[in-house]
Amino acid sequence: MTLPRVDPQLLKMLLRSAAFGVLLAIALLNWPMSAAELPADGSAPLVQIYTTKSCGYCKLLRRYLNARNIPYADYDIEANADARRAFHAAGAQGVPLVVIGAQRIQGFNPVAIEKALAAAEASIPVSQEPERG
Repeated sequence: MTLPRVDPQLLKMLLRSAAFGVLLAIALLNWPMSAAELPADGSAPLVQIYTTKSCGYCKLLRRYLNARNIPYADYDIEANADARRAFHAAGAQGVPLVVIGAQRIQGFNPVAIEKALAAAEASIPVSQEPERG
């Protein structure tokens, strides 16, 4: 089993946040790969994140997604009025907001992100082989 590459600065920031950082670091090192193993032909679930440039947890979220090779669309709610409207319409109360399919995850929660990715991955139809004749 190969372990995913983890940005050393990301681990350092996580470890600064006490017990949560330790648990998160363990999860990052041991969590099985999911969306990163799917083909990049559009079949991977689209992850949308609503962030601000000054938000520390938003920076952690971006590093986490990048370290896991999870494709995402990043919407800055301070710089983009449409993103701000969509953020408020979703009933969000703070950044980051992660949207994976119909699931919304408030805050930086890697366990919830992985669960949502796994659920979205499970909903991707498996193509059937043609009958041989």
